[in-house]
Amino acid sequence: MTIAQPSPTTEPNPLQILKLDKPPKQNSNYPELPCLDSSRECIKQLTEKAIANSPELVTLDEQIALIDKRLVVAGERIEHTSKKRWTNYLSTDPLRIAANVFGGGDVQKDNIAIADLEVKSAELEAYRANLHRRKAEIKSELNEEILSLVLDYETAEREYVLAQSKLATYNQQRQLIEIDYQFGNGSTTQMLSMWQQGESLEADVIQVENKKTEIIRKIQQLTGLTPINNN
Repeated sequence: MTIAQPSPTTEPNPLQILKLDKPPKQNSNYPELPCLDSSRECIKQLTEKAIANSPELVTLDEQIALIDKRLVVAGERIEHTSKKRWTNYLSTDPLRIAANVFGGGDVQKDNIAIADLEVKSAELEAYRANLHRRKAEIKSELNEEILSLVLDYETAEREYVLAQSKLATYNQQRQLIEIDYQFGNGSTTQMLSMWQQGESLEADVIQVENKKTEIIRKIQQLTGLTPINNN
C-alpha cells in the first residue's frame, strides 16, 4: 500500500496534539502542594503537613497535656501533704500525739494519702508514655503512607508520559493512513480498526490521568492542603 504524505493544509484534531519534548513539570498542576517528588526533603515536608493535619495526633496531644496538668496537681498535693504531716506531732492531745508517734492517727492517714497519690501518678506517667509511643507510631505510619503515595504518583507520571507518547505516535500514523484512505487505498474495515485503536489509547491516557488525580486527592486529604482557587 502506498502511503501518501500529509497535505500542509491538513488540520489535525487539536485535542490530539500532544507535546512530547519533555514530561510535564512536577507539581505544576498542584500549586497547593509544596513539592511532589520522592526526595528526602519533599517527603519530610509532606509528612510534617500530614502530622499537623492528623486529628488523632491532635487528640493525643490534648490527652498528654491533660495528664501533664494532673501530674502537676498530684505533685503539689504530695508535697503539701508531706509537709503537713509533720505538724501532726504538734497536737496538744496526748492520744493523738501517741497515735502519730506509733505510726497511726493523722500521720498514718497522710502516709496513705501520699502513697495513693504516688500510685496514681505512676499510673498516669505509664499512660502518658503509651500515648507518646502511639504518637511515634502514627508519625511513622504517616511518613510511610506519604512516601508510598508519592512513589505511586511518580510511577503514574511515567505511565502517563508513555501513554501520551503512544497516542501521539498513533495520531501521526492515523493522519497518514486517513489521507491514503481518501485516495482509495486500504479498506473501511482497516480504518475502523485504526479508529478503535485510537479510542483504546485515549482511554489509557484518561485512565492514568484519573489514577494520578486519585493519588493527589489522597495526598491532599492527608496533608490538609486543598486545591488553590484562582478565580
